Amino acid sequence: MKRRCHRCHGTGRVPCTICGGKGEVPRGMDHRGNPHFDRCTGCFGIKVSRCPSCRGDGFA
Repeated sequence: MKRRCHRCHGTGRVPCTICGGKGEVPRGMDHRGNPHFDRCTGCFGIKVSRCPSCRGDGFA
């Protein structure tokens, strides 16, 4: 019998570990001190990635 994955709760997706689920990463500051951001290269801006525990299946 399959059980739902404890890490993703059966969705198969978890927040991106590179950007923390924000979809963007800090790039630096402009001359006024305002932060600039780039799209995350881990999740490509979608904020989630495949669950490493169940490999995206949703079941462990």
